[in-house]
Amino acid sequence: MIRRSYILLIVFSLLVACRPAVPSGVLSEGDMADILYDIHLAQAMYESSDVLHDGRDVVALRSAVLKKHDVTPEEFERSYQFYCSHADRMHDIYSELSERIRENVIAAGGKIQGIETEEADTANVWNQEPSARLMDQPPYNKVTFSVLPDSTFRLGDRINLQYDLQTVAPDAACDIMACLNIFYHNDSIANKNTQISSNGRGVLSLNSDSTTPLSKITGYFLLMPRAAGGAERLRTPFRLAVLRNIKLLHLHEQGTGTVKEEKPSADQE
Repeated sequence: MIRRSYILLIVFSLLVACRPAVPSGVLSEGDMADILYDIHLAQAMYESSDVLHDGRDVVALRSAVLKKHDVTPEEFERSYQFYCSHADRMHDIYSELSERIRENVIAAGGKIQGIETEEADTANVWNQEPSARLMDQPPYNKVTFSVLPDSTFRLGDRINLQYDLQTVAPDAACDIMACLNIFYHNDSIANKNTQISSNGRGVLSLNSDSTTPLSKITGYFLLMPRAAGGAERLRTPFRLAVLRNIKLLHLHEQGTGTVKEEKPSADQE
């Protein structure tokens, strides 16, 4: 029994050792998550303020966050560079960050309404987690999907890809490309894509052919690369996009029934 416990202890030690320790002078993952969360709040304050409109205000707010955590800009930049070079660690930090944001929205009474359908035969065939996080480092900057139709699909069905987007980089471009493809048995393809540049509800819709059966539905969400140049990089040390309530619906209208959708914002058209 003692020997077995000793072996288990060795195995556990080896598993822990597989992930190198954070080097000296680099903030821990917990500290980094705390700072990034406060930076997000500061950015949100800047975005919603009627008074703060100068870029210097953003610098002042961020400096106040670092001072609160007793961290120098050099320490933060050094730590950020380390986590950028270790995408798995940065992904863990962003996961915690997005979960805090979600809990904050719920605590504040936030609620996201779904797309309403009336008198329609509707099925959600999304086959992955209904939420996803996109960040700059590959492979976390893209989410792909592929769905094979089953017997519930009918000719002429309307295919809706719907989602709710929340970005954590309001002072920089955090555009998302959403793409929806329909493949048919006659080798033809129909597709539609849109670039999303604002938070909120998004819907990407395609009407399938009424005479040709479809063979599969594919698509993706992609965090678009940063603009060329280093100015934006200095102003925004991170970008995070959180997609929630992802659904892939196929809708078959019955009789005179109609499908009502919440219209996306102008940036999502």
